[in-house]
Amino acid sequence: MQMMRDVDLANGYWGAIAVLAPMKGNFCLVIDGPIGCHYVPIDSALNYTDAIPYLQNVFATHILEKDVALDGTLHKLKKLCGELLERYDDIFILSCQESEIISSEGAMLEAEIEGRRVWYINTASLDVDDYQAREDTLLYLYNRVRPKLPPQESIQSTKPLVNIIGPTFGNFNAYADFAEIKRIVKSIGAEINVALPFECSLNDITRLDDGAVNIVMYKEYGEGLAKALGKPMLFGPIGIAATTEFIEELGRLLGLEKEAQAFIAEEKRTTLQGFWDVWRSPHQDIFRTSSFGVYTHRSYAEGLTTFLRDELGFEEAISAVKTDRWKSKKALDIEAALLENTPTLFFGSINEKVYITEHILSTRFIPAAHPMPIVCRSTGTPFMGYAGVMYLTQIVSNELFDILYSHIHIEYDTEKEKRRQERETARKEWEEELKGQSIAREVKWSEEALKHMDVVLKRVPFFVRVSASKMLKVESEKIAKEKFREYVLPEDVDVVFSRFKR
Repeated sequence: MQMMRDVDLANGYWGAIAVLAPMKGNFCLVIDGPIGCHYVPIDSALNYTDAIPYLQNVFATHILEKDVALDGTLHKLKKLCGELLERYDDIFILSCQESEIISSEGAMLEAEIEGRRVWYINTASLDVDDYQAREDTLLYLYNRVRPKLPPQESIQSTKPLVNIIGPTFGNFNAYADFAEIKRIVKSIGAEINVALPFECSLNDITRLDDGAVNIVMYKEYGEGLAKALGKPMLFGPIGIAATTEFIEELGRLLGLEKEAQAFIAEEKRTTLQGFWDVWRSPHQDIFRTSSFGVYTHRSYAEGLTTFLRDELGFEEAISAVKTDRWKSKKALDIEAALLENTPTLFFGSINEKVYITEHILSTRFIPAAHPMPIVCRSTGTPFMGYAGVMYLTQIVSNELFDILYSHIHIEYDTEKEKRRQERETARKEWEEELKGQSIAREVKWSEEALKHMDVVLKRVPFFVRVSASKMLKVESEKIAKEKFREYVLPEDVDVVFSRFKR
């Protein structure tokens, strides 16, 4: 697996919002920044990535150039926080790039006033990306905020308790993966203690120490908090082997080994039945002759690569991790990688979809990372767990079927009429030119056309190459005949291939 330069990570301020905004409770966020720092992440980005409405508990100072004084924007922060203290128990002030540049001293406002608290989080937007900020914010909540919150009663249950760290807002397909992890935990006889931050209130973080095991959904963040809790830690699994190992280890750690084995056996008879059915069909031959590319964040990149390559049998063309653009020294160009080793299927973000479209590649794109204008609110589309195995098998199978179908040439009515007129014009011209001459019934292939045919066929998925070759040959010869030429030329092959790619 290679490291590639990333151009689409947000900064630390976005990461802090992604952690704090999903939690419930009587608290609010105050953004010390201009109007764009409020409306872009709170309205636009979360709406088209997480499909959530406008967040009602996020406010901003909306600083203008004229508002910047010797103390930065402290005067505006004081005014806004004073108004909000009457309504909220906790206020979190978040810095952004602009307030960090002008050195706004928001930390001076940290205080506890009649049981209400004001917190200041320096998100280090100029120095860290959003995933590092998620890690830092989770640790801030545990180390700084938790000790000053009113303690909550522990869950009274005979079942062992499990914490789930993640997801936050802005994680691709988070709702479905989260639902699958919860399903696994509950199915082996355990209970969710705290699911931070998706399904907990701010005060619930006082119960984090009650968890016997911590499940960290993503490798990108959350590990630091899990280590601070000092309990066994597991990461969200992708693929059959990883999920089986995850369930067995979770059962062992919780003293639920028998329950875990029983659940695995039941899943093989139910959830995974569709996978076995697909595997026993001709799909396995198609998988082996197809390739894939992955360019996502670490959890998906590593999980998808292992599953597609080792368990489905795809050939690995590209496997790379979106990483911190400031730390990556040896980085490849993803656009160049797509051109050099074009895969049959590609899992990535909107950036790679644009590259595939611009270069008219035959690659089929499958969304698997942000940034991506996409709604992912259904809980039935996980990549993680046994349900994820079935869902991923289903979508790659359907994409391959669509590729197969796309190489059946469909000629639209407008094309038919255009080609008829071209043939009629060419026929009249050649009738005049070839009067008294014999016209060849068969056409030959020029050496250049044959070589070009080989190049073009390499851009066609292997499992449809035979049928595509036949169609390219027949249609290219038809064009040569229509133009009354004795030889097929490379441009004839290109014309036919362009029809197939539509």
